[in-house]
Amino acid sequence: MSHLFIAYGPDDLDALLRVHETLRQASVPTWYSPKNSDADASSPVVLDAIDDAFGMVVLVSASSMRSKAVKAQLQRAIDRNLTLFPVRVDNGRLSKLFKSALADKLTDGIDEEGALTRLVGQVRQRYQKRCPVIAVMNLKGGVGKTTVSAQVFGAWQAALGGRTLLVDLDPQYNLTQTFFSMNVADAFSEQDRSVISLFERSQLHAKDLSSPAENWSRIRVDPFPPANQEQICHNLLTSGGPAGRLDLISGQFEISKYAFAPNPESLAAVGANFRRMIDFYRSNYDLIVFDTNPNATFLTRCALEAADRVLVPMHTDMYSLRGVRLLHQVITDQVPAAVRPDLSVLFNAVSRSEQSDFEADARNGAFDKAAGFKLSQTLMTHALPKSAHLNVRSPEPESSPWQQLLIHKGRGGGLRSIRETLTSVAQELRDLVEG
Repeated sequence: MSHLFIAYGPDDLDALLRVHETLRQASVPTWYSPKNSDADASSPVVLDAIDDAFGMVVLVSASSMRSKAVKAQLQRAIDRNLTLFPVRVDNGRLSKLFKSALADKLTDGIDEEGALTRLVGQVRQRYQKRCPVIAVMNLKGGVGKTTVSAQVFGAWQAALGGRTLLVDLDPQYNLTQTFFSMNVADAFSEQDRSVISLFERSQLHAKDLSSPAENWSRIRVDPFPPANQEQICHNLLTSGGPAGRLDLISGQFEISKYAFAPNPESLAAVGANFRRMIDFYRSNYDLIVFDTNPNATFLTRCALEAADRVLVPMHTDMYSLRGVRLLHQVITDQVPAAVRPDLSVLFNAVSRSEQSDFEADARNGAFDKAAGFKLSQTLMTHALPKSAHLNVRSPEPESSPWQQLLIHKGRGGGLRSIRETLTSVAQELRDLVEG
């Protein structure tokens, strides 16, 4: 789990607790040494915690500048090229190390109005960048969202590394049934080891609770701690499978209940719970992917507000184009500019023999007006071919989930070419995400 390291001096305990609590409420995981004595400066535990961090908050004070432990922590952070977030605690004169490393970033004192709010904004921006969230979405069905969610991001994990989490946000839960039989998927739901535990308190949070899936007229709006990763995330790369981590939070039909919510306040509360849970799981993964439903619903809004980028699979026809146009309109009209995700469009099921006229025209800008935005500027260079290999299939009895991923299939039948294309799409998408 990646976290934000907090470096502080022996006299900075009050400031430490204020910063820690502010970041905790923003669902940003933190780590700091309980003792932080000079004798603790070279502790392997502390050094490992710095190496595992995505950034460091430095409480700048006379106390911290005198501390050998803080100096050692700051120097290690500099050596590791960590992003630094300095916060001034008092007016102590900057020492040489602090001045060279922090002077150009030291803009806020802890007691200045809005200082901690600005700190949270800066930290979250860096935190989210290290684990992007991508929503696979089109407001037209049948364009290959589940195929893309499984196969492109299975290839991402296999070829590019990192820990990837797939989240099935479609009430039809086809992504889940790509890897598990319906009986297994329904068993996950009965135990709340499923997506509903991202929205409401469930059996994963208290064993004596009834499942929120059992009551469609009631929505639990109270906040709750994140479920343990091993309880809610199902490992698709099981024993005997490929190396790495590719997990799934399984879907279920019962999240349709939010379409019948009794009031907007209830939806706002469970939507906030969902975003808070996704923010938490960013610390466990390097990439999070949503497979979504083809309708403009509350679940669509949740995915859009939590995502950094929307990947839109599109067939080479006007029906798919209408879905893209509607999706762009929803993003523009319904998602605040501050959290509005970027858009990338991926042509799917393109003929191998020749580029279709539709695709060529789209790349040349012929459909920009019909799309309602500069579609040609959002099109990915690579496209997925039309191939029976990319058809969604239910798993064979007794097969392991990872065997559904083409990137791990055997040879023959054009699989090599398909795998190369999937990897190329994944690489291009990662380059877009990293910007």
